[in-house]
Amino acid sequence: MSEKFGSIWERISLRSKLTALSVALIGLLLMVSSMGTISLIRTYLLANTDTLLTSTAEVLNHEDPMLIEAHLANGELTLPSLPSDFYIGYVSAEGKLIIGLVSSASDQDEVPNLTGFTSAVVAASGGVPFEVDSNGKIAEEVRGEGWRMVAVPLTTRPGSLIVALPTNANGALLTMYGSIGLGFGLLLLFFSGFSIWFTISSALRPLNEVERTAKLVSAGDTSQRLIERPGNTEIARLNRALNSMLNGIDGAMQNRNATLDQMRRFVSDASHELRTPLVSVRGYAELYRMGALKKPEQIAEAMGRIESEAVRMTGLVESLLTLTRMDEGAAPTKTPTNLVSLAHDSAMDASVAAAGQSIRVIHASGEDFAADESLMANVDANAIRQVFTNLLANASRFSPADGSIEIVLDDSAKVDGKKFVIVDVRDHGEGIPEQLRDKVFERFYRVDNSRNSETGGSGLGLAIVSSIVKRHGGNIVAIETEGGGATFRVSLPA
Repeated sequence: MSEKFGSIWERISLRSKLTALSVALIGLLLMVSSMGTISLIRTYLLANTDTLLTSTAEVLNHEDPMLIEAHLANGELTLPSLPSDFYIGYVSAEGKLIIGLVSSASDQDEVPNLTGFTSAVVAASGGVPFEVDSNGKIAEEVRGEGWRMVAVPLTTRPGSLIVALPTNANGALLTMYGSIGLGFGLLLLFFSGFSIWFTISSALRPLNEVERTAKLVSAGDTSQRLIERPGNTEIARLNRALNSMLNGIDGAMQNRNATLDQMRRFVSDASHELRTPLVSVRGYAELYRMGALKKPEQIAEAMGRIESEAVRMTGLVESLLTLTRMDEGAAPTKTPTNLVSLAHDSAMDASVAAAGQSIRVIHASGEDFAADESLMANVDANAIRQVFTNLLANASRFSPADGSIEIVLDDSAKVDGKKFVIVDVRDHGEGIPEQLRDKVFERFYRVDNSRNSETGGSGLGLAIVSSIVKRHGGNIVAIETEGGGATFRVSLPA
C-alpha cells in the first residue's frame, strides 16, 4: 500500500505537491485557530453567565418570595442586566416550588425541572453555578437543551433561591460563530490555494527554460545558455551554476573535437612519414634479394639508403615519443641555467651540421655574447637545449648555404612586473607567410605542405619547441626578420 502511494505521489508535479501541502498547512492552522477561538469565547460566555447568576442570587436571596414580584413591578428592586430568557424560582426546604418568575422572548415559557432541589442539595452546591439537563439532572456540561443555574439558601425563611439561564443561547452563538468561521475559512483556503498555485507557477516558470535548454544540449547544441538573472535567488544561482557547467561541457566538447581532429591528422601524417622510409627500405631489400644489385657500388648505395631511412625513422619515433611524454603533462625540472652557454653549445653543434653557415650568439644591441658571459634563467636545461637545437636546425634548413643565423638573448623584458628572458632565433631565408605563422607549430605541418623528405625534418621539431616553451609558462611566436627571413621569438619567465 505504501509503495503504491509512493508511486502515485512521485507522479504528482512539484507545483501540485507544494500547493497541496501549503493549503493543508493553512487549513490546519485555521482549524486550530478556530477551535482555540471558540474555546475562548465559550469560556468568556460561561464566565459572564456565572457572574450574572451569582450577582442576581446575591440580590434576591434576602427577599421575601411572596413580595418579590411586587417589588420588581414597583421598581423597588434592581436586578443585574439579565438576558431576555431567565428563570427565578423559590423552593421550600423539601424542594417544592413556592414561586417561579419566567422571562422569555419566545411564545413558550420553558422552565427548568427543579424537582429534588432540597436544602441539602442546594447546600452541597456551595453557591457555585452548575448545569442541569431538561430532566433536572446535574451535569458537567449540557449539550443541547439545558440550564445554567445557581442555588443558594434563603436568609429570610427556610428554602432556597434558584436563578437559571438557558444554555441554548450561548450554544446558538457558538454555533453561529463556527458556521461563519467555517465559511470564511473555506473562502480563505480557496483564495490561498489559488494565490499559492499562481506564485509557485511563477517561481517555477524558469525551470521550463532549464528543461528546454537541457533538451537542446542533449540534442547536441552545446552553445545553448540560460538567461543570467540578477540577485542571489535560488533560480539565479541555479542558472549561473548550470551556465558554468554548460561552459565546461562546451569547452570539453570543443577540446574533444579538436583533439580528435588532431589525432586523425596525427595518425595520417605519422603513417605517411613512416610509410615513405619503409617503402624505400623494403624496395632496396627486395632489389638485393632478387639479385638486381650486381656491382659493389650499387650494394653500398642501397645499404647507405637503408641506413639513412632507418636513421630518419628513428628520429621520427624519438620525436613522437618526446611529444607523447610532454602530452602527459609532467612538470619540467627547473634549475638556474646559463642560457649563453647553452646557446653557444647549440650553435657549435649546428655549425658542424651546416658547414658554411654563420651562427652567432648576440646581445639585443647586436654585440656578440662572449662564451664566458652569463644570462641566467630558471629552466630545464636539457629541454631548453632541445629548443635551441630544433630552432637552429629549422633556421639552417631554410637559410642559404652561405647565410647567417643569429641567436639574440635579452633579459630586460617585463610583463606585469614579472621578468622575462627573450630568445630570438633569426634566419635570412624565404620567411613564413603571415597567414601560416601560427600553423607552423602544429604537428607534421610544413609551410610548403609537400611532406617531401628531401626538404629535411619530420614536421615535429617546432611542435616540440612549442610544447616545451608552454610547459615552462612561456610563449613562442613566428615573426618576420627585418630585411627578410623568419624569426622565432621565445619568451621564458626568468
